[in-house]
Amino acid sequence: MDDIKTFDEFEAYEQLLVSSQRIFPAAPFPRKYLHCVIDDLYYVVEAVHALRAAGYDAGDIHVMACWDFVEAFERGQRRQSRLSKALTRLCSFIDEGFGDAYLHEAMRGHHILAVRLYRKGQVEQVRDVLTLHYARLMKYVDTWTVTDLVPSAGQVEQRISSRGGGL
Repeated sequence: MDDIKTFDEFEAYEQLLVSSQRIFPAAPFPRKYLHCVIDDLYYVVEAVHALRAAGYDAGDIHVMACWDFVEAFERGQRRQSRLSKALTRLCSFIDEGFGDAYLHEAMRGHHILAVRLYRKGQVEQVRDVLTLHYARLMKYVDTWTVTDLVPSAGQVEQRISSRGGGL
């Protein structure tokens, strides 16, 4: 992965109301979080602003720029014992490769955004906000389940009309 960031990426990065971290959020991460991938840092910034405008606290919004996500993952891998690595691989089969999917996206230069949710009713609201900002691979991780979130048809239509074109 290319470690050189363009000027536009730095500019967008500095506009974030929350900062990208090189470590994953504290326990109970990733439980009770909605995770997604957004390809362009500009849309990550827009999504964070929209979430803040909708009343979500900056402390509950976690952005990991692609380079930070990969670094955090690699750091975690180096610290794991062989048994722990084997158990992690086994769990990735159970959770349908949850972590692998996001690592793959980060390695392709796409950014990861996670929002801590406190009520089940917030899932659809956050999904709808993020859909407007080109979020994809959205998943809600609860205590025992991982739910794939599909944008509602109305949200897709609203995104198309608000952007004046296609997806």
